[in-house]
Amino acid sequence: MTSILIVYQSRTGFTEKYVNWIKERITCDTVRLDQIGNVDLKSYAKIIYGAGIHAGHIQGLKTFKKHVLNLVDDKMVIFATGAAPYDEKIVTAIKQNNFSENERQAVVFFYFQSGLNYEKMPFFDKLVMKTFSKVLARKKNKSEIEDGTSQAITQSHDHSNQEFIMPMIDYLKQSKVNTSTST
Repeated sequence: MTSILIVYQSRTGFTEKYVNWIKERITCDTVRLDQIGNVDLKSYAKIIYGAGIHAGHIQGLKTFKKHVLNLVDDKMVIFATGAAPYDEKIVTAIKQNNFSENERQAVVFFYFQSGLNYEKMPFFDKLVMKTFSKVLARKKNKSEIEDGTSQAITQSHDHSNQEFIMPMIDYLKQSKVNTSTST
């Protein structure tokens, strides 16, 4: 029996890429969020939820919360993928947008830079991103984050890197759950 389950949602493929890299490093089961009802969550020592960021929110997190009931359980780990480079201000904003104050204090959270894939993005999302890109491009006196975001969202790109998962892998190995991979 595997003691770690990764539940994920991946609209454009970046989160799934990270899930596959994690699976190469640790023994775990995986399930897409839309199949979570078919899994006995109580049988796992750790449950990881991962999804992309959309308009500052972790996709599917509300649905995931309905199934687990309590994110402040020490068996929960959350990760998000997004186009922006890792920055503590961005991570803080993601936590503020997605977790209650109690959850922010307790949730183990990781952020992995990924990218944008306009080709796999739904039409409305693509339209919003292109509009936001134009608005940011015209803005004067941009903050450092706005300037970086403006450059990052102009076209499809992939900055995913297996090294970004290492802090989470280290955390899992230190948390006394079976993470051994069969080689």
